Amino acid sequence: MHFLNYSGPYHGYDGFAIFARDMDLALNSPTWGLINTPWKKAEVTAKAA
Repeated sequence: MHFLNYSGPYHGYDGFAIFARDMDLALNSPTWGLINTPWKKAEVTAKAA
């Protein structure tokens, strides 16, 4: 993660919970829906042809 977004520390038992929370927030962010992926674009083009 970028150092400006650092919410650690990620060491020890408590650190794992912080890391898991940060990963959950990053992976389940609604902003991922705003990105067009190349493989989905290829499927749409192939279906149209």
